[in-house]
Amino acid sequence: MTLRQAPDQEAAATEDGTRRVRDRLRAASLTPFGLYGAAVLRIGVAGLFLLNLLREAGHADRLWGPGSPYTPDLFRASVEARGADGRMSWWYTWLGTQSPDYFWAAYVLAVAVSVPYLLGWHTRLMAVLFAFVVAGFHMRSAVAASGFELLSLLFANYLVLCASGRRWSLDARRAARAIPGPVTPYEELRRRVVTVLHNAGMALIAFQVMVVYGTAALYKIRGSTWRDGSALHYALRLDDFATFPELSHWLAAQGSGMALLAYVTVASQLLFPVTVFIPRLKYAVLVVTLGTHLGIGLLMALPMFSAITVVGDLVFLPTSFWLRAARAARAARAARAARAARAARLLGWPRSKRQ
Repeated sequence: MTLRQAPDQEAAATEDGTRRVRDRLRAASLTPFGLYGAAVLRIGVAGLFLLNLLREAGHADRLWGPGSPYTPDLFRASVEARGADGRMSWWYTWLGTQSPDYFWAAYVLAVAVSVPYLLGWHTRLMAVLFAFVVAGFHMRSAVAASGFELLSLLFANYLVLCASGRRWSLDARRAARAIPGPVTPYEELRRRVVTVLHNAGMALIAFQVMVVYGTAALYKIRGSTWRDGSALHYALRLDDFATFPELSHWLAAQGSGMALLAYVTVASQLLFPVTVFIPRLKYAVLVVTLGTHLGIGLLMALPMFSAITVVGDLVFLPTSFWLRAARAARAARAARAARAARAARLLGWPRSKRQ
């Protein structure tokens, strides 16, 4: 290569880089990424929030209502002390009430919003209402939260941006039956805006999950018990958080195994923001984090926190994974239906009208 050719090659490389960036930006405005992941996240977040509401129905007043030790007066005072009582404070303080009737109406509203959002009915509207409901319930339980409430709030807010009703929803079924109309310039602009917002929302969700794991690992590294490998031993000996005390105590006695598991946990969380973008390592690290949260949910009586974290992890699974899972589910249903039909024929059902 001569000195005269060098500037030409450098200019060509710069042009190629600019073209690639331009093509990626154009794709981000034309192609919505992770539609199945967004649908799974919508179903998971709404389903877990609804499950938590119904599970605590008998204690709802003590958790979120006027009967809570975190009284409405104390709630408002704490909001004012944090300087969070601005013009938009009604968005997250609307559940601070002294009226039992108002509270139970709000509880029924939360259930009534969660169900259609879970099913993907008028998803755009329900996403906003769901975020509003989750914000109110999160603020009322802020002093007795396990992390489930905060992650639910964050995911619900990000999902407002996402087109989470494009797949596995009643909206998707209705759209499949609709007759497509002409694509006007306004419709094209609307599609592009929706696509950009959706991709931004999915990127925020992925970034939030990476921040959760990265900060969790950094906090663990600062602790001496995580550095010497004894953290899980002490955690499993906390009877207040033990679902199965005998099993927890037996596991705590496995010193070398628990130390190795502690180091694997920290390493997987610390490397999570990098490894999820490496195809050969992504599934391995997701399996490790899934096992970690299953252990937390089963052994430390934190099932809702573990479940919402697992739901967040699912956003990193590609569309091909969900398509294969859907095909496997359809094949399993077809096989089950075939077995039922074969059993019915063997039993002679349905019988003829003469019989």
